[in-house]
Amino acid sequence: MPEKIFKITKNLVRAKSVFELAKDRFSLIKIYPREKVYKIVEEYYEVIKEMMISFSYSEGYKTLGHIELINYFFNNCKIFNENQKKIIDALRRLRQGSLYYGEKATYDFLINNESEIKNIIKILEKFVGSKI
Repeated sequence: MPEKIFKITKNLVRAKSVFELAKDRFSLIKIYPREKVYKIVEEYYEVIKEMMISFSYSEGYKTLGHIELINYFFNNCKIFNENQKKIIDALRRLRQGSLYYGEKATYDFLINNESEIKNIIKILEKFVGSKI
């Protein structure tokens, strides 16, 4: 099986660009109608994923899959507790479910986890922002 994480030249310009895009995406989430839970969940996941990608570019790594990206980040950045890691993985699975299978995240998931998702993004923004 080919390697799904590989070394590249550090690219701070690209890292900053992806980071700014993630912050912009985060600022736009509030304009989505609350009944479009699947879209809000997808966007939260995309923000988290893009911030992790930004970090990997700043460190000189590229991953070929979301699971590998998340594992790379968790292994190299000890900034999340186990509950936060589970929420990130749940977001990944929900995004995959909606994108590939037409499954929609529930309103209960959003209500029960949104404040912690926002906290995760704030932690990521501070951490990644300090690295780029």
